Amino acid sequence: MSQELVSYIVLGSSKHLADKKAIKTDSYEEFLKLNFKNIDSFIKDLDIKIAESKGEIVVLLPPSSIPNKQTRLKLQKVASMPFPSWGWFKFNKFRKNIGQDFKKVITKLRSTPDFEQGIYFTKNLYFSIGGFGKIEKNIFSEISRRLYSRLDPQKPLPALIIRSKNIKFE
Repeated sequence: MSQELVSYIVLGSSKHLADKKAIKTDSYEEFLKLNFKNIDSFIKDLDIKIAESKGEIVVLLPPSSIPNKQTRLKLQKVASMPFPSWGWFKFNKFRKNIGQDFKKVITKLRSTPDFEQGIYFTKNLYFSIGGFGKIEKNIFSEISRRLYSRLDPQKPLPALIIRSKNIKFE
């Protein structure tokens, strides 16, 4: 087990993740799918998946997205530091629409990432704040508040690469 390992957890229902192909990983990474049956089981399933993951840094991703190679290397460096850390990814500047523009404003005002941006944090920090918390309309609202209570976020990393049309969290 490597101390610099980064665990990427792709969030979605079994139906949404069934046809997603495995992603080629480097020696310091692992990609996992969180196939949850319903919203009620999501938090419990996520806590189990994070506890069983090998990574020091855990990255929660929407289906069909992945950080670029440069960002993945940055996450490896963050994982190798012995300090708690958390943050999110920028919006993809090539996907222009009114909805995304509105989400950008909300992210800046509330400092809460949107589901399509993804979020990352150190495993120890996640468990020190008591886990994910409750699920709200913006899925990362509660966990962001909890993480903010301990630590300011890192500067947002470059946008995720969308490999196909994004599937919304239900």
